[in-house]
Amino acid sequence: MGANEYTQQIVEDMLALPGDKIVEVADFVHLPKAQVQTSGHTPLRETGLTREEAFDLRRRLAAFENDRDAPGMGAYDGL
Repeated sequence: MGANEYTQQIVEDMLALPGDKIVEVADFVHLPKAQVQTSGHTPLRETGLTREEAFDLRRRLAAFENDRDAPGMGAYDGL
């Protein structure tokens, strides 16, 4: 599936959601977008991951987001 087809499928799936869930999806998309734009992350094409693998990885790592962003956790970034 190409990027445009994948994007279209995501949009169709999102539009099938109730309004409050669409807001949650938008928040989910905006956060990583802002992080990529401001933090110098490696572009996806340079990671060797497919778009689907990257989405799956992001979904699995989201469970740790609250712990990672907790006060004081920045001290571990330098380790």
